[in-house]
Amino acid sequence: MTACSPATPAERLARILDGLYCVVAAEGLARGLAGPFIILVCARLRFFVARFAAHLASRPRPRRLAPSTPRPRARKTLPRRYAWLLNLIPGAAAARAQLRALLAEPDMQAAIESRPATGRALRPLCHTLGIPLPPALRRPRRPRPRPPAAEPAPPKNENGGANPAPPSPGFFARPASPRGGAEQNISRPPPPRPPPRSRWLPSRSPRRG
Repeated sequence: MTACSPATPAERLARILDGLYCVVAAEGLARGLAGPFIILVCARLRFFVARFAAHLASRPRPRRLAPSTPRPRARKTLPRRYAWLLNLIPGAAAARAQLRALLAEPDMQAAIESRPATGRALRPLCHTLGIPLPPALRRPRRPRPRPPAAEPAPPKNENGGANPAPPSPGFFARPASPRGGAEQNISRPPPPRPPPRSRWLPSRSPRRG
């Protein structure tokens, strides 16, 4: 008689959610939930199991921070609030307790640590059943950008106070001539220029016969 091999974390998760399917179907119909909605909930739970098993069977990869690029919002088909399935189906509390005990086991934590991609299936499942995330499933914090360097303080004078800023040139300041010529006196405004003449208007000078 051969000894049975211990079940893998993926098989144990599948057994827990198999019992949850029956609870959702029976209690959902008793509470008046629509049949297509119940089928959609069970399909979502099966998706979590298949995704977890696929990531668990893949090659171990180190955890990397994904780029913070905005993702397109998915179409809302199921509720998204925290513990929505537990509030909708109170009988799911048994599956919630079993899954919480599975996440606390050392072999499950080692599998999550070696393959961080499994969190893509377990984090939404914990959110659906209202399970606090264990340390192995928490996402690493992104480094915060450093604040810009502060501007240097103005130099202080002998008395310990800051030197006053130089006064800005007034309207009557005399700027240097750009061509190196004599400085112009702009204390008085220049005389108004005559309006330009148009070639379509007659000249004011008398014509000579």
